[in-house]
Amino acid sequence: PNTANIQMTFLRLLSTEGSQNVTYHCKNSIAYMDEETGNLKKALLIQGSNDVEIRAEGNSRFTYSVLEDGCTKHTGKWGKTVIEYRSQKTSRLPIVDIAPMDIGGADQEFGVDIGPVCFL
Repeated sequence: PNTANIQMTFLRLLSTEGSQNVTYHCKNSIAYMDEETGNLKKALLIQGSNDVEIRAEGNSRFTYSVLEDGCTKHTGKWGKTVIEYRSQKTSRLPIVDIAPMDIGGADQEFGVDIGPVCFL
């Protein structure tokens, strides 16, 4: 048996809530709010461990919050956006994948730090 999966299952069962942060490091890439358009169309998509998509807007059960948004425009400099996801559905954590929407153009770069999951 996979010991890590068994331990994660017990952590989820014994917890009422979980949270995790993702830090998106950007150069000429929007992470959340697009300052130019004022909307969230280029915001990151995040996938939870139960395959649910967690978005910037929409149904509040499937949205994340932003603690710091330093990736709002293309400046040619590095910045960072810190995303926090909290849920009482512990099966959604940990975060297993992210999808940047504003990437692939010339002089665009990004990096990601996935923080630890905290089960309470």
